[in-house]
Amino acid sequence: MKFRQSIWEDVLYHQKYDLIVVGAGLTGQSAALFFKKENPDAKVLVVDRGVFPIGASTRNAGFACIGTIGEHLSDLEIDSEEQLKKRIKDRYEGLILLRETIGDDAMDYNHTGGWELYIDPDKYKIAEENISRFNYWMEELIGEQNIYEPVVYNGITSIYNRCEGMLHPGKAIKKLYELNRALGVEFRWNTPIKEIDPNEGKIIVDELLYFSADKIVVATNAFTSKLLKDYVIKPGRGYVFVTNELNHLNWKGTFHYDKGYVYFRNLGDKRVLLGGGRNIDPNAEETDEFGINEDIKGFLLYFAEEVLELPEGWKVEYEWSGIMGFTESKSAILEKVSDHCIVAAGLSGMGVALGMQLGKKAAKAV
Repeated sequence: MKFRQSIWEDVLYHQKYDLIVVGAGLTGQSAALFFKKENPDAKVLVVDRGVFPIGASTRNAGFACIGTIGEHLSDLEIDSEEQLKKRIKDRYEGLILLRETIGDDAMDYNHTGGWELYIDPDKYKIAEENISRFNYWMEELIGEQNIYEPVVYNGITSIYNRCEGMLHPGKAIKKLYELNRALGVEFRWNTPIKEIDPNEGKIIVDELLYFSADKIVVATNAFTSKLLKDYVIKPGRGYVFVTNELNHLNWKGTFHYDKGYVYFRNLGDKRVLLGGGRNIDPNAEETDEFGINEDIKGFLLYFAEEVLELPEGWKVEYEWSGIMGFTESKSAILEKVSDHCIVAAGLSGMGVALGMQLGKKAAKAV
């Protein structure tokens, strides 16, 4: 006879749920929340491998953005105009849903607007020539006029987007967790999944422990391919650092550079948060291992010194990395795997804007 759980534990763990969500990030917890709201008597369980979500939901830079002109032009090289328009609208509506659900105060939302910086005059000329084009798009998609306009910020030629802002990702996830717990959603933390059986509706932790459900939502973003082999979502590591407190901070708002690969913002009144640069070494950053690429860090230190011209005495006080999940076209995946299982993943670096909306769609799909 094999050693196994006690008879009491068998009742505790091997119960049937109406819905199990794998992944407790923004997408996963949103799926649980909206499903439970529509089905208050349903038994809902969220399972995550960490002691808290550790992929990208609590490790991003806290940008609430719908996209720069440079990013849009870059996306048109790999995707259709129709799909890009859909993604822009989804980002805009996703941020509205996030703010309505979490509340601005609960996640320190600040509607600062966003600036895209241009140092190369030739690249700026191309972007400037497209301002009217994307303003027309925005009016068509979201009913807002003159979203983008040419400006100068701290002596640097820029394009301003008035529809963007910043927030605190940790507080957003904390509030989302509190909303779920208030509705009776169960959580199992520090529970890595060995295997998912989509046909039987089971998630298997080890040979003795499994959970079963009528429906399963897999919301594991960059780590999805480890559980569902047929879904190719490439990981992309993002590096972020925060400076010490500075006496004179001349950057207030959210900022992007180089098609959105570099991003920075103020953190409070005295710190700068700066991140990105994975295009400096893209092959090395296509990894699901946390860590710091010294070449990318060196580039961002140079950028902070030479472009942002941070005051003398500045230094890195915090640094970390997060793992994003990218699809080939950058459009998220919401697909039926079996009668018992769907996958909602591949946010492609836009999880803050798209995650809750995708989670809500997943809840409706099951």
